[in-house]
Amino acid sequence: MNKIPFEEALSLVKKTAPAYVSRTVSLPDAAGCVLSEPVYAKYSVPPAPVSAMDGFAVKAAATLGASAETPLTISEFDRVNTGNVVREMFDAVIMVEDVEFDGSDAPAEITIRAPIKAGRNVRATGEDIEAGRMVLPAGARVRPFDIGALAGYGITEVAVRSVSVGIIPTGSELIAPGEVPKPGQVVESNSVMTEAYLRQFGVDVIRYPPVADNRELIREAIEKAVAENEIVLLSAGSSMGSKDFTASAIADLGEIVFHGVFMKPAKPSMLGIINGKPVIGMPGFPLSAQTAQRLFVRELLELWGFTGPSHETLTVTAGETVSSDDFLDEFRFAAAAEVSGRFVALPQIRSSSMQMNGIRANCYLHIPRGVSEAKAGEPVSAVLNVPAAELSKTILLGGAYTEGTEDILIKASAAGWVVRFGDISSENLSLVKDKACHGMCLAADADLSALDGIELDIFMLAGGSKLVMRCDMDDAQSAALRGFAGGA
Repeated sequence: MNKIPFEEALSLVKKTAPAYVSRTVSLPDAAGCVLSEPVYAKYSVPPAPVSAMDGFAVKAAATLGASAETPLTISEFDRVNTGNVVREMFDAVIMVEDVEFDGSDAPAEITIRAPIKAGRNVRATGEDIEAGRMVLPAGARVRPFDIGALAGYGITEVAVRSVSVGIIPTGSELIAPGEVPKPGQVVESNSVMTEAYLRQFGVDVIRYPPVADNRELIREAIEKAVAENEIVLLSAGSSMGSKDFTASAIADLGEIVFHGVFMKPAKPSMLGIINGKPVIGMPGFPLSAQTAQRLFVRELLELWGFTGPSHETLTVTAGETVSSDDFLDEFRFAAAAEVSGRFVALPQIRSSSMQMNGIRANCYLHIPRGVSEAKAGEPVSAVLNVPAAELSKTILLGGAYTEGTEDILIKASAAGWVVRFGDISSENLSLVKDKACHGMCLAADADLSALDGIELDIFMLAGGSKLVMRCDMDDAQSAALRGFAGGA
């Protein structure tokens, strides 16, 4: 495995030529899809001049000379409502509120006190769009509100870009979700997670059954998936262990573009090309697989025009020092929230195999190659996997995850708040001292001498733990947290 820098790997992914196909879908099914062909109006809209107002269709020339002092009576007109055809002999519409008449549905004459210009309040033929004119170009994403206009222009179906992604889990130790794993067995959850993630991009997904650690079986599975899909993802088998065969299987069928990246997690990620189609190998550890998807698979799909969930980048303050190996790019899962008017992030435990890290996180921090750490209190780039607005409804806790903190989480969720936990292995009381979280959960007998001189709120929680907060934390999150913990 000859590793390359992350930026180089990302650049190679971006150079992958699109391999999508085209398919025709009915108009209601087109929302969110990307057009593979331009769409043209079937007819002009409106198909003839129509009134833009309720009123009277008149000849503009016949209104000349009308004024408040010299009102003009007209007997040649049509009574029209909005959308009614304006006959060719008339070229303007006077609004009903600007006309004096006897109030009947078919008056014999009307009186006006101002002239009107030709074309006023008349929608000309093709004013919205003319027959044969382009409505949307190829590459445009069809929005829900576009569909009503398309239907109005006579369009009932459109050609859209279509991509099918095949997911192949590998490993003789894998068992199906729902089964209880025995020692040495692992529940195959990555492909379930990957399918759910991919469907947010509006692509088709085929999830294949797990393949045992056998080079020929993996080779056959890849060959089949490449024939049936435009992108193929392999879960696990990308490292250099004695049972990791995906790289050699890809090389048998095509070429390896890269195998191994100076990044953490997802260091064994790989990209291959088979029959012009990208094949991406992802590590088996769940958070490593998530990282490969967010950084490589997402980039590929967005490059081809398929947009997925929000991933806003925000500058936040590191709540505690986040160390990194300076020879690689590190993507550290973290929990972020608004704390006392600033956005703060606490890292999760450094482990790509703990899926609870992903549950607790709402972003990841990017520590670039060449940087050994992001120090506490310094700005750091965070990529959110939730809307930024959610951070103002998020309570950020440090310390231990206990039965008592679960009670807080339940109460907060019922009240419309989100609770996020930072590095649960940390008992760094500077988080409280520096206002880097709303509160910290500690053992009931934890020593608080490092916080001497700071006025504290302390709440005893279930399970032999306590919540420690600064009394001078007066933001909405802190007030809500006090209520959930049993305070005033």
